[in-house]
Amino acid sequence: YEPFVYADTGDGFKGFEVDMWEKVFMLLKIEVLRSRNEYLIDLVGEDLPKPIPVPEGNGTWDEMIHYAAGPGKADILFCGFYLQAYRARWCDFSMPTASSGYSMVVSAQAKPIEGATLLYSTVQTPEPSAAFAILLLLILSIMYAHVLWVVERNWNPTIREWYGPGVFDAWWLGFVTATTVGYGDKAPVTYIGRIVTVIWMLAGMYSVGLFSASLTTGLVADNLSEGGAFESEIQRHSDMVGRKLGSYFELADPAARSVAPEIDEVHIYPSQRQAYDALMSGEIDIVVDDQIGAQFFSSNAPYKGNVTLTGPLWSPEDYAYLVMRPNGTEHPLLPLLYRANLEFFRGMFRDEAISIHQTWFTVPEDEGSLADATLSASIAQLNLTISCVLGAVCVVWAGLTLLHHRGLGQKEEQRDMLMRALECKTKFDRYQAKKGAEKLFHEWDTNGDNLLDMGEITSALRTTGFANTKDLDGLVAREAVKSGISVPSDRSKLLVNQHQFQTLISRILTEGFEMEAAAVLDEPAQKQQVMMVLDEFRVKGDLLDYKLNRIEWLLRGGPDDDGVPPPPSRGSRRWTCIMYRG
Repeated sequence: YEPFVYADTGDGFKGFEVDMWEKVFMLLKIEVLRSRNEYLIDLVGEDLPKPIPVPEGNGTWDEMIHYAAGPGKADILFCGFYLQAYRARWCDFSMPTASSGYSMVVSAQAKPIEGATLLYSTVQTPEPSAAFAILLLLILSIMYAHVLWVVERNWNPTIREWYGPGVFDAWWLGFVTATTVGYGDKAPVTYIGRIVTVIWMLAGMYSVGLFSASLTTGLVADNLSEGGAFESEIQRHSDMVGRKLGSYFELADPAARSVAPEIDEVHIYPSQRQAYDALMSGEIDIVVDDQIGAQFFSSNAPYKGNVTLTGPLWSPEDYAYLVMRPNGTEHPLLPLLYRANLEFFRGMFRDEAISIHQTWFTVPEDEGSLADATLSASIAQLNLTISCVLGAVCVVWAGLTLLHHRGLGQKEEQRDMLMRALECKTKFDRYQAKKGAEKLFHEWDTNGDNLLDMGEITSALRTTGFANTKDLDGLVAREAVKSGISVPSDRSKLLVNQHQFQTLISRILTEGFEMEAAAVLDEPAQKQQVMMVLDEFRVKGDLLDYKLNRIEWLLRGGPDDDGVPPPPSRGSRRWTCIMYRG
């Protein structure tokens, strides 16, 4: 009967009561020697007597007692016997060697935690140390902000001079520094400010590290265990009703019915291990077992971590050695055995008795370790789910990025063709684009009305790289609106003059490349603007000079007098730009 007495390798035995008997026997010999009873000294002998197994066919405890009570069969019997009154008719008892009773044993395989429950548990009340870390970080950051504002306000343009906004600027700098975000929009510029900031970095790292450690030290596990995520739903004796019960001894059925009369019949298995195997396989829901036996099985392989005791103990019982009655009289060793047991369990050898008990009946891993294992499995499942979601998002993002680059490549090709048509030598050259647009305007203005309609614009654009562009009318209309050109509800009636056309072409040229164009135009923008203004002055100056020369020629009678030289043609005047460097 595991764990009390069971076969070891060879023909020996091992078990809890075997180990106990070895220690008690040593004390029994001392008591016998003290008695100076030659018969008892000869009966006990010097060596530990070898246990003799009860022959097969005596399977129940009472059958073993009847066999051992036969003449000359045994003096002492032990194999996990309860100290029960009715057995006193056949034998006597030593003092109790252990206390036990009946317990329910259930499967300890906790169900995985749902992802929503796991995520919700992380936002419940945090550890007190986490709250302390946040408060410490806030207090220190406010102190740092005041010190930094004092030393930086007159030297740092990113920290305002007046108190309220200036302290906030310094607090913002301190907070992003402590959290290692570091946007870079603000930084100390004075030596004192930098020294103070170094000290603050160390204090900030301590506070943030303390906060992070507090969050990761059992926060989720504590919240889940408090919610009963790892507790068995079988907690009371009444929970046995309606469930499948099993055991390996006949007394389990009446014992279970004593606390839950409505239960179904307890299925009796031939051995302890068969009963526990049935529990692990799901064949039964509960094993009704002796508490000590249940502790042994639940703390040893292959059942460790897979089964656990639950609910309150009932029908408490004590274990004891059974001392036979030779010829129906008290055995002469009984008083000496009682004193030996008393010395071992209550006297100076008490620690050895406790040690043996702990060796055989180590309490199973607590529910915290089971919670950790289940929590780890649930987090792994949640991580897998999140990874799949992130993977799907990345795939979609990559696909959209490829589509965007594909469209961007088409736009680059259209832009390059349009730049060639505009005779632009560099990207986003506004000056050359304006001149090229002016030239194209006159080329595309086939009817010579100094206006281009939607049809003329789209037809011409298709010859410059926009042949495959879908909804080209919509593109022109959108860019026209962005250029400040009024677009009628009927887009086909759009008309633009030369200036509007130049603005529109510039918009179409940079459509989809605004950031790139801005980066290119940042440095030479002023130069290009000056060149465009000079070009306009040149055109207007040529026109004004031509008109003045023409008026002068007319006033001098040029049409009637061949001696008056004709005025120079328009655009023949040369302009010189003189630049001064100061």
